[in-house]
Amino acid sequence: MFLATSVPAQNNWPSPEVEQMYKQAREYMMQGNFQQAAITYKQAIALAPDKVILYNDLAQVYYLTGAYNDALDILEPIMKNNDGDEQSYQVKAASLSAKKEFKKAKSTLQEAIKKYPHAGILYHDLGKLYEDDGAKVYALESWLDGIEADPAFHINYYEAARTYMETKKPVWAVLYAEMFLNIEQHTPRADETRDMLLGAYMRLFSQLGTQKVPKYKNKKTAMPGTANNFEEAVNLTYLKLSPVVSDGINTENLTMLRTRFLMEWKKSYANKYPFSLFTRLDDMTRSGYFDIYNEWVFGKIDNFKEFEIWNKFHPEAIPKLENWLKTHPYRPIGSDCYNNKEVDDIFIKEKKDDK
Repeated sequence: MFLATSVPAQNNWPSPEVEQMYKQAREYMMQGNFQQAAITYKQAIALAPDKVILYNDLAQVYYLTGAYNDALDILEPIMKNNDGDEQSYQVKAASLSAKKEFKKAKSTLQEAIKKYPHAGILYHDLGKLYEDDGAKVYALESWLDGIEADPAFHINYYEAARTYMETKKPVWAVLYAEMFLNIEQHTPRADETRDMLLGAYMRLFSQLGTQKVPKYKNKKTAMPGTANNFEEAVNLTYLKLSPVVSDGINTENLTMLRTRFLMEWKKSYANKYPFSLFTRLDDMTRSGYFDIYNEWVFGKIDNFKEFEIWNKFHPEAIPKLENWLKTHPYRPIGSDCYNNKEVDDIFIKEKKDDK
């Protein structure tokens, strides 16, 4: 499980010495020196026995060392007094899960979500429990609920994107993967997401190309379909632009496709369905970074040799883009949540080999 710690305001500490001990214990924990971290946390607790975060972090140390019962024992008095925060519930659920007490772990997180309905990390962990149990529908529902409740917690976008890759709705994998990538940019998981995003576009246009063929009519007809919601609007816009990638999905074609998509979206749907990701991409276009951005997203994954050649001819492009990304951090907002969360019967069933 993804475990997080929070840092309380400095003026909440009873003394500078306790604050320093807390910081030192956290440093030990980050270094993997769990034994010394535990000792330091215990010393700090002796001086500040009312600070929940000290107990939370000590319980987390126990969890990370496999001492799950010790972690639960540390947290039990906090929970009985109803003083547990998001981290308390998270570590308790993680410890219960590690002990194979999955029902109790889920119940703990469900209780936590009722108490902290805007804590995205709780939805994330609940989704992971469902996924580990093989319940993909409930897992996806949890991550989508987390996206709606806490748009800033970006890991739910990653989880939702990779899950949508197994469904009949790859358009959400396209959207969520790129939203995640605009927040977490330089990690192995970000590189995995680049590969996922390229694959999501391939799946999207493969799906659009295998839809049922409309029946022949001996008269001219309008362009197919009218969008009734955000998802349909995105799909229809891509369908109209499918000739752009008719000869394959690659960085060059995707750059043209996505540039034209932004133009079409701005003309047809931007007022009805404002979406922070599309606004951000449009800002990149107007700032002259969008072509570079597409190379940054797809180039290395699509064709590494061509990407290296491109970099040799444009040595300052990527650094300039990354500086722009750094100075223009992406922040998804609550109004981005157009997903209707219809997740039943959307997973692609694996075909069994004929015997």
